[in-house]
Amino acid sequence: MNRVSSFLRVILLLGLLGASTFFFLREELIHWANRSRELPYPVVLDYPRGTSLREMSTRLENEGLVSSNQLFWIWARFFSQVHRFQAGTYRFSESVAPREIAQAFINGDVYQPVVFEVTIPEGFTVSQIIERLAAKGAAPVEKLRQVAGDTDFIASLGIPSTSLEGYLYPATYPFIHHPSPEDIFRRMVSEFRERLPIDYEQRVNQLGLSLAQAITFASLIERETKQDDERPLVSEVIWNRLNKGIALAIDASIIFGIPDFDGDIRRKHLIDRNNLYNTRVHPGLPPGPICSPTIQSLLAVLTPTDQGLYYYVVDAENFDRHRFSKTLSEHNRYVREYLRAKKARELLNSN
Repeated sequence: MNRVSSFLRVILLLGLLGASTFFFLREELIHWANRSRELPYPVVLDYPRGTSLREMSTRLENEGLVSSNQLFWIWARFFSQVHRFQAGTYRFSESVAPREIAQAFINGDVYQPVVFEVTIPEGFTVSQIIERLAAKGAAPVEKLRQVAGDTDFIASLGIPSTSLEGYLYPATYPFIHHPSPEDIFRRMVSEFRERLPIDYEQRVNQLGLSLAQAITFASLIERETKQDDERPLVSEVIWNRLNKGIALAIDASIIFGIPDFDGDIRRKHLIDRNNLYNTRVHPGLPPGPICSPTIQSLLAVLTPTDQGLYYYVVDAENFDRHRFSKTLSEHNRYVREYLRAKKARELLNSN
């Protein structure tokens, strides 16, 4: 009887030891599958139809994507859905874990190489965007202008305007097929809509602006400052001047309305009433956007500061920033400081 009991105890002990070993190895294998592996360079991997798990495991190790083909084979066989792996071309970069590789195979996240890509900087006008696209080989300038000015095409995009100005969101656009001009502009307008908060139009309507006016407002902010912390300040100045019926006097708007502007704004430009974008002589907002605003500028329309500001000018100590004023006398003092600093800089650069 004692012999039987001893034998059973040994069997039980061995069983417990085996179970403990199994669970330990199981946890170690799961931990291994979740551990990321740094890749020195992006790896593009072909997964041909009919490839066995053993073959793919070996290929993964050969490409440096996993540390052991045997561990991947065991883990995938028992802890992943191998039957759902999809053939295709995959790309892995930076760092990747075995579990992420398997998930990519399951999802079918195949790699589609970019054949055309363009970056549109913040504050670009439609004209500048067309030049950038032509330089990248998207299409000839004439074709791009023709599409950008096609009112039927613009209407098909649901834009409340006869121009694309202000609705082409500044961002980087990759394409996996060579796009037509229509494809590019449609993608940019779609990006604009995706970036805009769902309730944006409702919120600007509550402030007394249409969506088109809000985009025009935002484009003025975009051209006046690139500093995020200054956007609400510029917004306040514009709001205060609009509410008081004071001319906005934004030179960037005037320049937008000057055909073939040569870089030198003259007195004749400042008093030109034929320029509908001349915000020195025409009250209120200009008739349309003057560039492509970012979401930061669009949101600044809704979030002006409340400091009683009516003026701003380039900061004499930092030409990338502005000095804001409540009174004209204070503003004029900052203007004089800026002009002196500008002259000093010009003299320094000429020597």
